[in-house]
Amino acid sequence: MAKSNTKQKITLSQLAYIFIQSQIGVDILNLSTVLHREVGADGWIALLIGGAISIIFVLMILHISKCYPGEGLFEILQSTFGKVLGALAGFGYYVYFLVVAIYLLTSYGELINQWLLPETPVLVLYALLVISALYTISGGLTLIAKVFTFFAIILFIISALFLFGFVDAKFIYLLPMGQASFSDYVEGVRVTIYSLSSYVLLLLFIPYTKGSIKQKTRTLVGAHLLVISFYLYTVIVSFAHFGTDQIDHVSQPVLYMLRTADSVIITRIDIFVLSMWTVFAMTAFAAYLYAAERAFAKVPKQKKKMLNVYSASVIVLGVAYWGGLNEENIRSIIDFQDKITEVFTIYIPLLLFVLSFMRRKDKQKGTAQ
Repeated sequence: MAKSNTKQKITLSQLAYIFIQSQIGVDILNLSTVLHREVGADGWIALLIGGAISIIFVLMILHISKCYPGEGLFEILQSTFGKVLGALAGFGYYVYFLVVAIYLLTSYGELINQWLLPETPVLVLYALLVISALYTISGGLTLIAKVFTFFAIILFIISALFLFGFVDAKFIYLLPMGQASFSDYVEGVRVTIYSLSSYVLLLLFIPYTKGSIKQKTRTLVGAHLLVISFYLYTVIVSFAHFGTDQIDHVSQPVLYMLRTADSVIITRIDIFVLSMWTVFAMTAFAAYLYAAERAFAKVPKQKKKMLNVYSASVIVLGVAYWGGLNEENIRSIIDFQDKITEVFTIYIPLLLFVLSFMRRKDKQKGTAQ
């Protein structure tokens, strides 16, 4: 089995920045509303539970990577399931990465069209994001790592601006706690895990990262805890600002929360935050476009990387434009994504984790003999 290309290596900190920005995409703006609709005021509790479960999946991914040293996601699939089934699973991930990229692109276009550029054709907005993402991934893994590292500071700027939401916050809106039903918690946890499901991308980056498995574990668990903390911070400030009666009717509570905030330096904080958020939209989109490119590169006789990237970009752009034509098309994309996300972010990683123990035992037997 072919091993990962070791010519391009990234540092542990770069791996952390890639992971963090892959996790923080579109969902950060509307997760509060979705959680409240599912779990009510206990949405932040469901977020904590889902966050804890997602950490377990991060540890599982690290264990899988340890059992298949030097192999990326698609090599692992073929090592585990064989050439034919592995190729089918790899193609499935190709479709999954494309669907997530389409969802990110359509959501980005809808938000920018609604808040910033209502008169600009949505196709132009899509094209700008695609061009930016193509440039980011054109230089390979090292350029991706540098771009993600450069933009990491934006997360802390946005976090500081979210403090304006506490001006009119009433934490009594978080009470009473523990009123949601078990089924409501399950739905809230499911939503949370889906929002944090970019841990699957780690199998594409871990083999190219310098450092021991222990160092990678500390780095990724710390990065994931930072993401969970940021999501929790966003959800709590949104709940406390709007309350139960309002938040269910606000599609992007973070932006509406900042719309009325006053600042001497920044006139419209919501527009400023949205402008910076577009960077996260681009980096998350670029990460999934890169993942789709890596999947397409495994197809026999596909050696020209940029041709693979352009093929994926054309597919994403075309379907996103079709989806952006009306609400029904967008809903079809989201529904399809929900159906396949569970398979590729939960079931297959679980299966790989279980089967990795068999590979470990085989290696131990081979060493003993």
